[in-house]
Amino acid sequence: MIDPLEIPDCLAPDACAALRAELRAIAGAAASLLGGEVRPLVRRATRLAVPAATSQRLKRLLTQSMPAMERHFGVALAGCEDPQVLRYEAGDFFVAHQDGNTPLIHDDSRFRKLSAILFLSRQAEEPSPETYGGGSLVLHGPYSGPDIRVAVAPAPGTLVAFPAETTHEVIPVTHGERFTVVTWFR
Repeated sequence: MIDPLEIPDCLAPDACAALRAELRAIAGAAASLLGGEVRPLVRRATRLAVPAATSQRLKRLLTQSMPAMERHFGVALAGCEDPQVLRYEAGDFFVAHQDGNTPLIHDDSRFRKLSAILFLSRQAEEPSPETYGGGSLVLHGPYSGPDIRVAVAPAPGTLVAFPAETTHEVIPVTHGERFTVVTWFR
């Protein structure tokens, strides 16, 4: 069963537009995997080096949604990791993976309970300013059940949360820029 939580209007449209404009002026580097390794056949995106004040502002915004996540998923949360701000451009992707909370992983990710993604850009089939194509977040059903895949591409300002052990991927972006803020709640 796939049961993500979508919280619309976590960030207002004008705030999303202002943040995207800020992010376009920020340098970044290839997004790495947990542990710091860059593997472009597994993940191709840019992690932006946002100023500390922006990171703190985003973390406060994300933690405001903790009560809704605790109710929806029936878990107690202590807080979230520092957010990562990502830019996916044409050709960028992230293969199917899990973010943690699995007994097979014995690194620090085992303490992650929920993954959360704040969408800042709008998905559109045809290229137009301030949009991206492709780039859907695809959530996979459990391995023990039928092959279920749910594509998620909500409106800018929407926060999507799901259990950290959920297999998910970002399909390749076909045009434009996909901006997201990601974190993990413990």
